[in-house]
Amino acid sequence: MVTMSFGEHLEELRVRLILALIGLFVGALIVFIPPMDIGKRVMEQMQAPAKGALEKFYRNEYDKKVAAAEAAKAVSPEVQVQLPAETFFAAIKKAAPKLDLPPSEELKGVELTFPLRFDQPGMIGVIESGEYKIDSSLISLGPLETITIYFMVCLVSGLVLASPWVFYQVWAFIAAGLYHHEQHYVMRFLPVSLGLFIAGVGLCFWFVLPLTLSFLLDFNVWLGVAPTLRLSEWMSFATILPLVFGVAFQTPLVMLFLERIGIFTVDDYRAKRKLAILIITVAAAVLTPGQDPFSMTLLAVPMVFLYEMGIILISRGKKRAIA
Repeated sequence: MVTMSFGEHLEELRVRLILALIGLFVGALIVFIPPMDIGKRVMEQMQAPAKGALEKFYRNEYDKKVAAAEAAKAVSPEVQVQLPAETFFAAIKKAAPKLDLPPSEELKGVELTFPLRFDQPGMIGVIESGEYKIDSSLISLGPLETITIYFMVCLVSGLVLASPWVFYQVWAFIAAGLYHHEQHYVMRFLPVSLGLFIAGVGLCFWFVLPLTLSFLLDFNVWLGVAPTLRLSEWMSFATILPLVFGVAFQTPLVMLFLERIGIFTVDDYRAKRKLAILIITVAAAVLTPGQDPFSMTLLAVPMVFLYEMGIILISRGKKRAIA
């Protein structure tokens, strides 16, 4: 074992942080390159779940109104209303004096017949014309809001792009404080760590975000409130939560690593299961950017599952070692 002083550990941390930041800068620079427009494409993809949920919400509301209007149209009576032509044209002439209308003498004794149906106001004309359009756009309330969000998305995208280099620097810093016979775990765990991070980000982006948004919009349906999503709030939620999931998915690997270097045993993990579940629940509540319990639950449940997976991996590794 190479003994390092506290100052040397701080110097190693400084070097690894600088190298990780350089990788992050390069990744963000690649995202910013105009011909590829990676940042713009990622931002559009992040808006897609929100736009899809809004369109689904308003489409369902529109379909309900259409069904109600069609039902009212089917049962509404149609009556014939007769009105003297002289009275009718006199009212028009009063509203628009410059119109060229027939003389009053020619209209005496003439009756006009109008069909009248008691429909729901507004919806029947929309149904028949087919002009109803659903606006699923996210709104921006400040002049700098959009560009600020764009830079944030590019930074996070650059982090994901540079994640192999960043994760290598993290594990290299950890390896600096290990015994020589323990340092080989770093290179062995690095690909798995990267894979778990990407799996967590992907699961959150393609499953958790749409499901969470649909759940939250259901409350709008229940309360009868028409939702409108703000760009900054949604994009902050959609960028931070995948990163949280990616880091949380490191749980079994960290557990296995700590067991390999002798800090914890599988019996320790089993004995502290209840405490671990409590810590996971509190951490999920703190780490998720939303105030809703649904996104917290969607993070806490996989983390508990990953904790149990870590115990299983350690147990199987012990059995193989004994065999």
